[in-house]
Formats: sequence, structure tokens, C-alpha cells
Amino acid sequence: MGKLELLYRGSLKSCNYHCSYCPFSKHRVSGRELQRDKEQWEHFVQTVLERAKVLQIGAVMVTPYGEALLHSWYWEGMAQISQEEEIEVTGAQTNLSFSQEEALASYDRAGGDRKKLRLWATFHPEMISVQEFSKKCRKFCEEGILLCAGAVGVPAHMDILTDLRAELPEDIYLWVNRMDGLKRPYTDEETERFQKIDPYFIRELSGVPVAPKQCQNRLFIEADGGLRRCNISRNLKRDWEEMWNQYRSSFVQEDFSEVLCGRKYCSCYLAYGGRSDFINRLLFGPYPVFRIPRRAKAVFLDVEGTLIPRDSAGEGKVPAWIRVGLEGLNRDGVPLFFATTLPYQEAQKRCREIWYLFAGGIFAGGAHVVVEAFPSGAGGRRESVQEIEENCLSVIQEAGACFQCRILPYRYGGKLCKITMLRPRSAMWKEEERAEAEEVIRRAGFCGVRIFVEENCMQILPKGAAKEEGVRMICRWLHICPEEAAAAGDSKEDIKMMKICHGVIPDL
Repeated sequence: MGKLELLYRGSLKSCNYHCSYCPFSKHRVSGRELQRDKEQWEHFVQTVLERAKVLQIGAVMVTPYGEALLHSWYWEGMAQISQEEEIEVTGAQTNLSFSQEEALASYDRAGGDRKKLRLWATFHPEMISVQEFSKKCRKFCEEGILLCAGAVGVPAHMDILTDLRAELPEDIYLWVNRMDGLKRPYTDEETERFQKIDPYFIRELSGVPVAPKQCQNRLFIEADGGLRRCNISRNLKRDWEEMWNQYRSSFVQEDFSEVLCGRKYCSCYLAYGGRSDFINRLLFGPYPVFRIPRRAKAVFLDVEGTLIPRDSAGEGKVPAWIRVGLEGLNRDGVPLFFATTLPYQEAQKRCREIWYLFAGGIFAGGAHVVVEAFPSGAGGRRESVQEIEENCLSVIQEAGACFQCRILPYRYGGKLCKITMLRPRSAMWKEEERAEAEEVIRRAGFCGVRIFVEENCMQILPKGAAKEEGVRMICRWLHICPEEAAAAGDSKEDIKMMKICHGVIPDL
């Protein structure tokens, strides 16, 4: 499990904007209410700093009902949080309606680390012009602050949001949220136009089924002690301080069934975007709730257990919420590559519905590497195939009877590139059996192979074949560094690949 991500919502329910649809613009806040909110926030900040190392808190985000960053105490608190070595990022959801000079001065005076600051900026066309909002965003970028910008996908605002996309710097991601009050589906034309503004907009239209195990590294905390997994889930407990005291010792070991959520679908970005799903982290880095794209120059993805859940029956059963994320990456011009122990033909069969999104991949565990077409259009197909000596197959076939398994040889272009010793799922391979099989092959004089186990499959590959080597090869062909790429997988065989790509390392 990764570091803990905290979302905080104070008691503040006021805003200086007066959007027609928003109830918080109509609330006249009193000095007493502001003082109460300030005290609650300061108490929360102190509690976070006291528990940051014990709980391994990595990120803190303020998600207020109204506009919090009008008030200096939020800037001072975020600055204090940013000083804690354990915490990697902090920030807030905001309409940017405050004085930028005064806000940053408050943050700097309190010792804030600007490299850790993130802003989720919301555009309100009733209250601010495209030019003024864009100017504010540019100013923060010039000050070294990372931010995203976005708005609700109101069809009547389509032209305004198109103008905003053109006005903003290209490296600021402009997201579009689904309009909850639309009371009808978006038309195909509306969807297409919003996708031109936000390549990931279609994720807003795809229901994401709840997955409680993907929510273990986050908590949504309210000033009155309410504790949830996210902003729309059911309360877990009222006393969040008591819960935090128990968090690492017992809470994370509970059975995370739907009772801790109470929802069937994650229906807004704070819900589905804050999960630890690999697709979220590929799109938006280790803390995707801030919605700032990672912008990898290439993405490498395992198939079984990653693109296709291990309990998925049939061919090409890639879940919709994963598929639309891949489509967003493709629209954003990011080249996608498979990284799988499946042979080329089998991967094509399993992933046929998304095959067109990919530019090639690493197949047969790294024995076969191919780029079908280079993203820049410069250069055609490029391919590398490593092979196992043919005589090795007969040795393995003889050993197969002793180990009670089927022998599946895989060839590509006439070359033997992988051999699988397959057992029923009821008879998984043990480490001592792998070592015994390896010794049989070595005694026969075949040293040019690599052997590893994946559940009921013992895989025999050419010695130099590995996913991480395939990543390095494709990155050389693309003239990029592996560190500029991203990768995801779910097995020990994927770990080295993900480490060189700064990927999402699984808990194994």
C-alpha cells in the first residue's frame, strides 16, 4: 500500500463568488463561523504533523464547500504541512479569486515549499472571463506552482471552454466534469467536442464500480470528526483522531467490503480519481486526486492481472474504466505498449478490443519486442526476436512427464522464443520444483535460458529476455529515457520494469 492521502473539508460554507447554481454563494458567513473554521483547520494541521511519519501521510488536499483560500490561515497551514519531510504534496481546490501576491506571501512567510504546492483551479464563467482566469493560471505557473484547471461540462459553455483551452498554456491540463443537472445524456457531438478540450472527459461518462481495496490509502476528513474513504462514501467513524491512532495497527487489515462505502459506483472525480488504480497513477502520478497529468513519453502495461483482471473470463475483457483511460492517453498522443509474458498472437487475441490503441509491445516475457509504428511517423516497423535452442525443447518435454504438466512451445518467425510448462490451477508451482526443473535443464547443457514461475506456469525464456530489457530497447528506439516512461503490472516479473520507469510498484 502506498502513502496515505488525506482530503480535508472544513466547516466553511461560504464563497465570494455568486454563481446562480451554488448554495454557498448565498450564505453570509459570520466572524464566529470563520474563527471556528480557523481553529478546526489549525487543529487538523497540528494533528497531521504529529502523525505524518507514523501514518506515512504522503499528501493533504483541502476540498472545501466554499472558497477556503481567501483566508490566510489555509495558506499558512499548507505551508506548515509542506515542511514535513514525510509529506510530498499539499494543496487545495479553489476558484483563484484571491490576491495571488498576498496568498503566496503568506505561504512563503510560513516557510512553505513551493515545489510541494498543488492547486485544482475551477473556472466559473458567470464570475470571471477566460482572459482573467487564464492570466491567473499563467501567473502561478511563472511562480513555479503546479496546477490543473477545469470546469463543469455545461453544453451552453462549450465555446467558452474551447476558448479557455486555446488561451491556457498547453502544459496546463483543462479538465471537464460531467454536468450532474443536465438530466439527459450528452449528444455524440457534445461528447466529441468536450473530448477535444479534455482527452479524459469520457472517464466522466463511464460508471466506475466501487473497489474498496483500491481505497485503502485514502481518508476524507471533516472538521466535525466525520471520517470517510471519499467525499461520497458512508461515514466510518466520528472520532477521526481515535481512528488515526489505530490506523496502521488494525484498520487497514479489516475486510474492505462495500459496507465501508455504501455506493455501487464512484460517481465523481474525487471518488474515482483518488483511488489507487494503476490507470489513475499512470495518468496523474502517485497522487492522482490533484489531477495534474504525469505526461509520460511512453506507457508499458502488463496484460493479465493489470489490463485484464485475473478473474476475467473470455477474450479481451478490459474493464470500461480502464479502456477509457487508455483512450484518453491515446488522444493525448502518448504511445502505449504491452509488456506481457503472452506471445504476440495470444496477446492480440486477448486484447483485440484495445489492440488499435497500442503501438506494439514486449511479448513472450521480453523474447519478442516490436514497435508497429513510431509515434512521430518517422520510421516503420521495428522488431527483435530472441530464441531458445531447439534441442532444449526435447529435454523439457521429457521433464514434463515427471512434473505432470503440459509443454507449450511458442514460436515467432520460425524461432522458438518461449516454452511454458503449464499445470492446472489447482497445482501451482512451488519454488523447489522450479529449482529442480532448472537443474534438469542445466545438466542437459542448456545455460542460455531464464526460468521463472507465474502461478501455474513455469516460463522458460532466452537468458537475456526480460520485460525491463524490452522497455530499454523500445525507449532506445523512441530516443527517450526509461525514466520518462511509465509502467504498470501486478507480479514480481514486473517490478524491475516499473522501477526503471518510476511505475506503480505492487504490494506482493
